[in-house]
Amino acid sequence: MINLSKLAALAKDSSVSGRKGLITALTDLFVGSGDDKDEQMSLLFGDIVLKVLGQLEEETRMILAKRVCNEEQAPRDLMVKLARDKISVAGPVLEHSPVLSSNDLVEIAADAPMEHLGAIAGRRTVDEAVTTVLVDRGDSKVLSKVAENKGAEFAKSSFLKLVEKARADETIQAALIDRADLPEEAAKALVPLLTEELQGRVSALGADNTLVQLLAERAATEVAARAQKLDDAREESNALIKEVLDKKTTIDDAVKMFARADRTAELGILLAKVSDLPPAAVSQLLFSTSDKPLIILCKAVGVRSEAYKDILTMRARRL
Repeated sequence: MINLSKLAALAKDSSVSGRKGLITALTDLFVGSGDDKDEQMSLLFGDIVLKVLGQLEEETRMILAKRVCNEEQAPRDLMVKLARDKISVAGPVLEHSPVLSSNDLVEIAADAPMEHLGAIAGRRTVDEAVTTVLVDRGDSKVLSKVAENKGAEFAKSSFLKLVEKARADETIQAALIDRADLPEEAAKALVPLLTEELQGRVSALGADNTLVQLLAERAATEVAARAQKLDDAREESNALIKEVLDKKTTIDDAVKMFARADRTAELGILLAKVSDLPPAAVSQLLFSTSDKPLIILCKAVGVRSEAYKDILTMRARRL
């Protein structure tokens, strides 16, 4: 351990190397005292270091920050000063220092560069007040990092804002699906954004997961909607065919509608109904390599050339 005379000599040396030596010696004393540090020692250490901090090279400040960043009794004023330094210095302090309070972190995050916000996002725990600022100000990298942090707590409004910002960012989406504390409202907003790959990851989370349940509900709703759409289309087709049979709609209008919509099954049923031929036989004619039998059928039931052109276009898409 350095003696007092050596320490006094270092204090008188105002050169760059002298200041570096002084800080190194003081840090050795402070860190080396272990649990014996008291408030007076902490204040004295901080007071001396703060007076010469502006004279230290970046490398020396980096070393200082790394050595004291985990100290529970490190002087708060010094830690706040280091936390506002360049990211090479501030990073370890912002990410690890137990001395920085929630208010300190909120104030720093309010105007600090993104690299500093990223360091805060990686802390072991981050409370709601701090994550609110990170979510408001953070870029994609910061948002992904804090969303991945299981020790981060979010207000409901912050979760919703995260989901909104995740619309164009799959990395944030991926981080959010792994959060067990994701509120249902945010989960509902997130589900429509997920790619098939992310939906697959969600499915592996377990049946009691909110996202899993919402995905299942969404799938069931989509199946029901498709089934309803098919039913509606079938009813519409049947109604149109009946109108043709009742002479309320021309066969040309019905042929054009079915052919242009690529509804081959309905077109086959229409031609079968008006010709009294089996639907299977008409379907074969629709997709036969030769269209001569189809031409004969269409002429026989009154399909004119303009409507038949739409049938030819439909055949070209299929054959």
